[in-house]
Amino acid sequence: MTKFQQFDPNKLELRERHQLLLSSVAPRPIGFTGSKSKDGHINLAPFSYHNAFSSNPPMVGISPAFSGRTGKTKNTLTNILDTKEFTLSVVTHDMVEQMNICAAEYPKEVDEFEKSGLTKYPCKIVSTPGVEESPLIMECKFTQHIQFSDKPAGGNLLLGEIVYFHAKKDIINDSGKIDPIKVDQVARMGFNWYTRANQGLFELPAPRTCPIGIDTLSDSIKRNPLFSGKLLARLASVETIPEPTLLKKSSHKYSDFTNEELLQACAKLLETNNIKDAWQIVHIFLSRVDN
Repeated sequence: MTKFQQFDPNKLELRERHQLLLSSVAPRPIGFTGSKSKDGHINLAPFSYHNAFSSNPPMVGISPAFSGRTGKTKNTLTNILDTKEFTLSVVTHDMVEQMNICAAEYPKEVDEFEKSGLTKYPCKIVSTPGVEESPLIMECKFTQHIQFSDKPAGGNLLLGEIVYFHAKKDIINDSGKIDPIKVDQVARMGFNWYTRANQGLFELPAPRTCPIGIDTLSDSIKRNPLFSGKLLARLASVETIPEPTLLKKSSHKYSDFTNEELLQACAKLLETNNIKDAWQIVHIFLSRVDN
């Protein structure tokens, strides 16, 4: 019997389908999209349906959907298609209450900057303002529109090239890099849930070489319940298997260890990212199993 409850999206109500998608694709970073109508009205709307898509050129996209209630086009979509520009401003934890005000569907002549108390930041290239309270602002020129559906809640992908970045000086650390703790971004989960990025940060450097991979590990290691997928991945992250340097010394430190105790010690080292010493215990364990 499957462990999963299964859903056919074609048999779900729109709201059920929407919430299932939001809960499945999360957390989603939130960006304030600033846009301007052809007659000069400024609009500010938060989007968790947005992301980066290219670095050369730098491209971002947002997905303004048709109204789920009326099926009508929202202001952001109309504005960007008319004026061919927009801004994206990162939403931080200090701004979430003001962001929530901007999520309401105001008439096009209403300025959400005024409703939320946020400040317009004059941009360098585009005429649409960013949000001055935001630590990171991107000026964007519209490049492409992809419409997925004309139904209520149907999405539109608007792509734009970033033509200018603005980063506040106080979020840049001594090495000249943006400090994610200082940025304090928030992201959207499913239903009414959000998450705060800087309270769950961890570093994981990308591989610089090709790891040996979990498939090369001994079955006696892979099948042992002490080793989760995370620990196996750490063990398999090396470019080459380290030479066994502790085999001759093992009689001193590990001679009284049972095989199970050896693997427990290995798993404990992997939990603290001590991969080098963990491999030495693997060598000791395998030397016993092979003999």
